[in-house]
Amino acid sequence: MSRTEQTGRNRALVLAAARRVFLARGYHAASVDQIADEAGFSKGVVYSQFDGKADMFLALLEDRVTERAAQNAHLAAEVAGTGDFTRLLDGAMRAEQAAPGWRLLVTEFRVLAARDPELNKRYAAVHARTVDGVASLLAAIAEGAAGPLPLPPRPLAELLLGLEAGLALEQVANPDALGGRHVADMLASLQGWLASGAASGVARGAARTRSQP
Repeated sequence: MSRTEQTGRNRALVLAAARRVFLARGYHAASVDQIADEAGFSKGVVYSQFDGKADMFLALLEDRVTERAAQNAHLAAEVAGTGDFTRLLDGAMRAEQAAPGWRLLVTEFRVLAARDPELNKRYAAVHARTVDGVASLLAAIAEGAAGPLPLPPRPLAELLLGLEAGLALEQVANPDALGGRHVADMLASLQGWLASGAASGVARGAARTRSQP
């Protein structure tokens, strides 16, 4: 095995170990020592690949974003122009269920990074790829469909990702919240309700109530 191949192999083993430790212990509680032990390496080998655990987590996040982008590209090819947004919701829920604990781990990292401007900047750069990918998928699904998107693709992507993050936290407290594994069906019902115009009537009623002295 060449030196380059060995370096790549060590990096992959460290990242696999980091993922296991992060998911088991959480980002804050995990340490480089624990990750090195899990990988079967010295700390020196770990630090030869990464500056610290933030670098390891961001590398894992980059890999996850790349994986999800490939899944979304496949989905876009299947549903482009159909207007079938339930497939998008269902796909997102399936991806979450296939990686238990990952969403909570990302949320923990986001909260910690929010208090560190430089780390938050690095996280935001990776997250922007996710937003761009979802926005592109939304645009593909809507192209040629019966009606336009309710918002431009990028703000709508940000809204959906915000709902996804909030849902993950809600289901930590109560796994059955919002239908549990059937949440995509509930969101599809909400989509139908919004499309029916009922939501507009509720909003107008609320606006009138606020305007009353």
